[in-house]
Amino acid sequence: MKKLYFLVLFISMNSFSMSIVESFIITNDGSKINIKPNFFRIDTTEKLVFYKLLNSDVESKIKFKDFDCIYLGINKFKTYKLNNSKEVNGYFVLSETASKTLIFTTTADENEESTKVNYVFYVLDVNNNIVDSLQFDNLKTAKSIAARADIYPKIQFYFGGCEMLIKRISSYDNLSVQDQNMSILEFFNSPVYTECKK
Repeated sequence: MKKLYFLVLFISMNSFSMSIVESFIITNDGSKINIKPNFFRIDTTEKLVFYKLLNSDVESKIKFKDFDCIYLGINKFKTYKLNNSKEVNGYFVLSETASKTLIFTTTADENEESTKVNYVFYVLDVNNNIVDSLQFDNLKTAKSIAARADIYPKIQFYFGGCEMLIKRISSYDNLSVQDQNMSILEFFNSPVYTECKK
């Protein structure tokens, strides 16, 4: 089976970023591991995260089941057991409010030659139950274009009060109709964690 690695090398500050400057892992027991911000790799097949400690060039790894979340500059990657599942999976967190969380993940197509990337985002309640979700991809078929057209309205419906998040997704959505709703994918390809708890 094809292993999918996410190289998170897109760490750059922008006007929508939070003031998180440290990069670290919070383990399940609450301890903190400081890591290098310029090296972070996720293997979703094996459910592992690869990283380097601040003062080391040796690659270390941690299983999804052994950590709660990872802050990597402006990004947050967290593990969940959705809908009381026993299976632990990792997701990028795009936003959190007092009552909801927006997370997503991507997977590559099983076909080695395919350039198709599958995306899914979930809206979770405070108990990590799925309230809503949307699956879409990067293809240019009519069905794919229509699915991507639902991204902005659905996120706005649940997170309309999160001004920073809406401002950020709007910047990607403004030109989407002109390019078959492809621009909106950059919102997910460069995930930025936005906390909107009030």
